[in-house]
Amino acid sequence: MKKKIISLVLVLTYLLTSLASAIEPMDVNSKASILIDASDGHELYGENADTKQFPASITKLMTALLVVENVDNFDELVIAKESAYEDLSDGGSSVGIKEEEEMSVDNLLICLLVASANEAANILAEHVSGSVDKFVELMNTRATELGLTGTHFVNAHGLHNDDHYTTARDIAKLAMEVQKHERLREICSMDKATIPATNIGKERFFYTTNSLISEWKELGYKYSRANGMKTGSTTPAGFCLVASAEYEGTELISVVLGAEKDENGKKGNFVESKRLLIWGFENFRDATLVNSSDTVCEVKIRSGKNQDYVTGHASENFSLMMPIDFDKSKVEYRFTALKEEFEAPVKKGDEIGTVTVVYEGKEYAALPVVASYDVERSEVEYTKNKVKDFFGSTLSVVCVALALLVFFVVLFIIIKKKKDKRQRKQRRRYR
Repeated sequence: MKKKIISLVLVLTYLLTSLASAIEPMDVNSKASILIDASDGHELYGENADTKQFPASITKLMTALLVVENVDNFDELVIAKESAYEDLSDGGSSVGIKEEEEMSVDNLLICLLVASANEAANILAEHVSGSVDKFVELMNTRATELGLTGTHFVNAHGLHNDDHYTTARDIAKLAMEVQKHERLREICSMDKATIPATNIGKERFFYTTNSLISEWKELGYKYSRANGMKTGSTTPAGFCLVASAEYEGTELISVVLGAEKDENGKKGNFVESKRLLIWGFENFRDATLVNSSDTVCEVKIRSGKNQDYVTGHASENFSLMMPIDFDKSKVEYRFTALKEEFEAPVKKGDEIGTVTVVYEGKEYAALPVVASYDVERSEVEYTKNKVKDFFGSTLSVVCVALALLVFFVVLFIIIKKKKDKRQRKQRRRYR
């Protein structure tokens, strides 16, 4: 009886452990979504991530990126021109910047990203490129450079246009690029901001549109690990959000496009982004797929001194966010050698091939493989192999054949001469 109880406990423990470690399924209620590791872009979740969607004010991330990439002095004052207001609609997000008002580049970026001011987008666009149209050309050129293959811009602010579109995957790539700039990271993480008085404007104070990092405008969405980035919404685009969050040194980026309000009136961009980020932190961990100390192959060595092979290892460690039920014993190392056989000497660290890292049938990386130690050359073996190579080559066969031909020709000539000489002697005797 005691043994049966112990066995039952062990079975239950195993089942509970298995259930606890299994990754929970996820389904985001939006038109498109994606979740990535912010450090390397590795995708943890994606649904319709490559389908065309309208980004709304998330567009302003590209506008901000181009500003920091093309403006050296963030304290430079910019004058708002009449042309900056030509394509803006009434009721769009704004901080009320007036024509001829002067504001620094840095404060315009704060208005752009924290308050999502549409006029700030056009004012900055004209400052960078001279006109909004030229700036839009720059936006599309930069999108191509970043590999945003499903993106096309027609304005700097994101107000709706059927030809102004992107994908969740492209927005995630853009967000990673934005995060490389410390000032943009700081602005995107602001829960509130104060803009000092200008030449014709009073001091402005406003809160972020991102309710994951501030409860001032809307309650019930704030997420303690969230640290940015940008909202967007129009009737055709729905509720959109690209969000970042950090926990114990791991940072994730989520993109939710085309969300709606739920049955309780809650905005889906905040609800679904928070769910997705929590799911990511709970179900994935940083895991080492390849350790540089692990042997991944053996390759043949010719002319080695007491050694006819050398082992290889990956040139570096390779880690990735993996599901919590990740099992390293299931990782496959598929090695491809640079050549079938190497000639000694081989030095430790010499590249000998490539290892493809495969887990559960999916390829995750291809890494250089290097020799794990030195292999000296045996001069005796080296000489023997060279002789063997020579006599086994086509050239050697041709040389031997020519030598034999010459030998037989010379032999034939010698024999013929001797024969002719005997015949002449016989003729003289006969006479």
